[in-house]
This record gives sequence, C-alpha cells and structure tokens, in this order.
Amino acid sequence: MAVLAVTFFGASQPALVHAETKIVPSAAVSGRYDSNIFRRPAQFLPAGTQTEDFATTIGGAVGLLHETRDIDVNFKVGGSFNAYVENTNFNFFTANVDGIVGLDRWVDQYVRGARLRLTQHFLYTPETPGFVTGGRDVGLGLQQDDLFLRGIQTFRANTFINTTTLTGAYPVSRDLSLEGGYTFGLRRVGQLLAATAGEPAFFNTMSHTWHGGPRYRLTKNDSVAVLYRQSFITQSRSTGGRTFNTNFVTLAGDYTKVFQEWTFTIEGGITFIEPASRTTPSGSMKITTRPERDTVLSFILSREARPSYFLQGGATISNLGRVAISHTIYERLTLDGTVAYGYNELFPSTDRTFKNFTASSGLSYKLTRNIAGNLFYIFTNVDADSTSLSYQFSRHQAGIAFTAEWN
Repeated sequence: MAVLAVTFFGASQPALVHAETKIVPSAAVSGRYDSNIFRRPAQFLPAGTQTEDFATTIGGAVGLLHETRDIDVNFKVGGSFNAYVENTNFNFFTANVDGIVGLDRWVDQYVRGARLRLTQHFLYTPETPGFVTGGRDVGLGLQQDDLFLRGIQTFRANTFINTTTLTGAYPVSRDLSLEGGYTFGLRRVGQLLAATAGEPAFFNTMSHTWHGGPRYRLTKNDSVAVLYRQSFITQSRSTGGRTFNTNFVTLAGDYTKVFQEWTFTIEGGITFIEPASRTTPSGSMKITTRPERDTVLSFILSREARPSYFLQGGATISNLGRVAISHTIYERLTLDGTVAYGYNELFPSTDRTFKNFTASSGLSYKLTRNIAGNLFYIFTNVDADSTSLSYQFSRHQAGIAFTAEWN
C-alpha cells in the first residue's frame, strides 16, 4: 500500500486543494476441480481428450484510488496464470482492467447539478463468463456492463472483451434533467482451442450504443423518464469474410425509486430490429437492497435485444433472470450466492435458442486483516439448439482460494 497526499498552497488560492492517491496491491492463489475445461460435449472434441482436470491459478492485481477536488478514480488492473495437471497444453493467462472515473465535481463547477462518469472494463481470457459475476458488488463499486454477458457461453477460445461507457446528466430545472450516454463494445475471438472439423461459427462484434431522454423527479425518491436507445452492430466471422450490420432502436419508459438502503427500477418499451424489420417488446426490472446491515441482495429480470456472437450472427432476444446475495454471517465469515438463467432466442427465427443456467456459491473467511480464504462451487448447464449445431452439457467447478489485499 502506498498513500500520497499532496496539499497545495498559494497566495492567489484561498481554498485548500487536496489530492490523495492510494495504491492497493493484491494477490491470489487457488486450486479447483473442473469437470469440463473445454466447455463443450465430448463428441465435439478429438477422440481420447480428457475433459475433466485439476487447475491451479496464481494471480495478482493493483488497484488505484485517486481523489482530488475535481475527480474520483477507482481502477484495478490484474492478471493470472492457470495451469492444469493433465491438459498442460491448455495452460493460459488472463488479464483484466476495471475502472470508474467520476467527474461530477468537475462538471458541477460549470453546470450546477450536472453529472459525468466514465467506466471501463476489459477482459482477455479463453474462458469467457456467461453472466456478470459478483454478489456484494452488484449495484455497487465496479459493476460490469452485461452487453456480452447475458448467458451465451461459447466453446473455449481466446477472447478479448471491452466495454467503455460515458454517462451524464444535465439539469434543466430543479426537477427536470436530460440524461444520456454512449457505450462502445468490442468482442474479438482469436485462437480456438481443441478445435475440430465443423466448428461452430464465432463472430467478431463491434457495438456503438447511444441513449438519452428527459427524467422528471416526482418526489425526493421517485422519478420517471422517457428513453431513446440506438445500437449499431458490425460483425464478421472470426475466420474472416464480409462484414454485416444490425441496428436496434428502443423506445421505453422508466420509473425509478431510490432510498438509502435500496433501489428499484422498472423499464418497459419496444425495440425495432433491422434489417429484419421486426419489433419485439423489451424491458427490465432491477432491485438492489440491503434488507439488513450485513446483507446485500440484487434481483434482475430483463428482456433486451443484444448482438449474437456464437452459432449465428445478427440479433438475439435475450431474456435474463438473475438473483445474487451476499451475507456477512459474522465479522469474519461471508456467504455469497448467485443464480442466473439466460434464454436467448436467435433472431429472427426464435425457435433457435441458447439456454444457460448457472448457480454459484462461496464461503469466505477472513483469516487475518489482509488475507481471506474462500470455498466455492459453480454449476453450469448449457442447452443450445440451432440450425448449425445442437448440444447440451453440464459443468461442475469446486475449489479453494486464498486472497491477500494490502489496503
């Protein structure tokens, strides 16, 4: 840990300017059993391939917390090396960058009450998650965007995922504001691992999404909004070939209620999809709450148009349900659990589907001020049915991890 506090004085500067930087290093080591490291049925692997294995992971990260009069920065850069006992040819590295830059105080100097925030998420891994992970971080801290994490879980392939989002608000009056934002998303696939003849299609995907609209505050805790959202999707096969485009336009209404201990948001509308010239209902309901001091609970139910990047390109109608809970049993012991179900209809023929059910649990014990041990278990069931490929498999992961954070 390193803390840097700098105070500037000057004859022409009547106010105190304070800057603080905190660097938080961390390290982790874990061992796990994985019943299917390739995330595909055995019939889609070379003969004699062993799908189950034991793996050891060694990783580290550096967090940066920087605060000045104008900005707040919370960034974390990390990576890990994963080694198998039997399938040593498939040992791999991962890398991730997650961060938030809060610029509210800076823009408030020019427009009273304005807000501005930048978020960044980058991930490189051959084991892309199917859903957003995390319990206590849901709705808090460095929450990841779900643009590419709504249940479609691909076969094992080296993959780069990046989402960058800029959001802001401009106050028109005491109760009326204009909100908007932009999200850039990129998903690229490199080498396919344990590939065989007749591999399913992967699609490199680039997404540009704009959204905006007015929000009116009904009371101190309640507000309503009208939302316009437009996405431009450009895709091509990971093996090369022509590019093609898909567009989404969503018109929706939003109601949000915020209290100190919980947040409730419901959205409903319609989405137009081109070039299919089709419309579909869309919407979401999100609840984040602390029913008691030691418990964080999150519930998400949504139906959204999203890019399809596996089996077929274009659009998917993504139906998602997710519940996450984190409960501190006592000061040193915390229990986490998540259940998520994704039902993706591969547009426009919605009889082609990709279903993913994932449940995870973890029990974390704080051994010392800086070191924690964690027992975890993850179950995944995937059922894909498309014109090019149909398959089903289950996967079990169980292990123990130790993490140290010097803050």
